[in-house]
Amino acid sequence: MMTERIVVLAAHDRETLGGVRAVPGLQAAEAAEAAGQLWLRGLPATGELPLAVRALPATAAYGLDAAGRLFPTGSLTPTAQLPALAWQPIRAFVPLELPTAALPAQAAPRYRVRLAPSARAEAGAALLTTLAAWHEYAETAPEIRLTSLRFAVAADQRVLLLGTPLPPISGQEHWLSEGLLLPAGLDFEAPLLSTLLAQQLNPAGDAVLLFAVDGSWERVLNVDLLPVTRSAVRLTADGFSE
Repeated sequence: MMTERIVVLAAHDRETLGGVRAVPGLQAAEAAEAAGQLWLRGLPATGELPLAVRALPATAAYGLDAAGRLFPTGSLTPTAQLPALAWQPIRAFVPLELPTAALPAQAAPRYRVRLAPSARAEAGAALLTTLAAWHEYAETAPEIRLTSLRFAVAADQRVLLLGTPLPPISGQEHWLSEGLLLPAGLDFEAPLLSTLLAQQLNPAGDAVLLFAVDGSWERVLNVDLLPVTRSAVRLTADGFSE
């Protein structure tokens, strides 16, 4: 009777393990006696594997019995014994590195957060534009188009607008995932990272994290996102012109 499943990958595919960091119970190890191999365990013995695991570029997959014997998938005959490995939780084996976050240094190779084109079409939830464009629009827009929005202004006169419908002005549209604002048409290479990043970077839920196309990000506190009124926009623009 199988107790769990084992997946083997090539060492050069280590970064792909970043896509399964959020899958609970996984452990990974590098085989010293079989250079170039990475081993992954903690997968249920039966049932369909999580999508992120099925997407891994596995070179081999086995069932493991209580005696530590390895059975190739679909075979009733063991072909090897599970080697003695230094197993680590997956999050320790592939630590997370954020481009602009000062996380503790790790000796092990890191998984770098990257954004890639997404096949999904998500509704726009935010717009990053300029103060000049926002001020010009807000001066003449119908009041009903303003009251559903909130805005925050950065020192460099970038303006973040949240709400729907978004105004028809130039800028970078973003969609919302777990409190993370991602550029339209992009998603994490490992989508499960949304939940993990939200937990690590915004545990109190008191902010939104605004991501740029290059994967860098900045934190915008909810208290800094103000309700939109024409006078508030006008006063903000006048403050920057002084």
